[in-house]
Amino acid sequence: MCRHLAGTASILTDSSHPRTGLAKLVLYTSLILIAAALLIAGRSEAAVSANVSTFSLQSTLSPEIAQRGALQQRFHEAKEALEVEDIDRAYELLRLLAEQGHIDAQFMLGIIYSSGLGKPEDMTQAAHWYRLAAEQGHVDAQYNLGVAYSMGSGVVADSIKAATWYEKAAQQGSTDAQFNLGLLYAQGDGVSKDMLAAAKWWYKAAAKGDAAAQYALGLMYVRGDGVSQNIDEALKWWYLSASQGFERAQTALRELGIIVIRQ
Repeated sequence: MCRHLAGTASILTDSSHPRTGLAKLVLYTSLILIAAALLIAGRSEAAVSANVSTFSLQSTLSPEIAQRGALQQRFHEAKEALEVEDIDRAYELLRLLAEQGHIDAQFMLGIIYSSGLGKPEDMTQAAHWYRLAAEQGHVDAQYNLGVAYSMGSGVVADSIKAATWYEKAAQQGSTDAQFNLGLLYAQGDGVSKDMLAAAKWWYKAAAKGDAAAQYALGLMYVRGDGVSQNIDEALKWWYLSASQGFERAQTALRELGIIVIRQ
């Protein structure tokens, strides 16, 4: 059975104006006038400099960049609404963003619909939003869409499509997707049975600490499926799995008289 779901820029414009002074009383009045003129000129120059700097900054903000910033601000507001459990506000913001193609908003809408978070559970809608995010490369959306196809949740069950989406997510490093893809290869479900491929994907997940993949890889070393039989390797992976509390690995080692203290 498959595994389930899972700047601010500032501009500081400084201007310094050296002060000059002569100690001659006869020039006192003239110097005050000169100093005043220089101060006014300096302020004008600073103002022009600030305006030019501001203009230069604004001129670099293309409409696309400005729009992207606005979208990110709305997404931040949606996350804040979720944190205070204002689901209706979060939903409205996420829906607007998702319809404009915001990848994270699309994924979060899928989560809301699949979990029934403040909305009636709707797996068809969940799959719809997962697909849109997955097609843009969102790794968790790709994995969740694979689960949807594996389970027939919101879509017609299709193990071939499940394998396709698992592989996309697995290629991006999703350990859950790597484990499920290995399982499909081991079972020949949606793909041709290939124990070498199963071992490959389970190894990737096991190496990153996935307890179930570690157990499965150990079993392959015991049987010599997809790898050369190697009991020492099997025990190594089972021990790593058991130390994380994975029950099947603990049972396997217990039957061999090996007791594992959970880490």
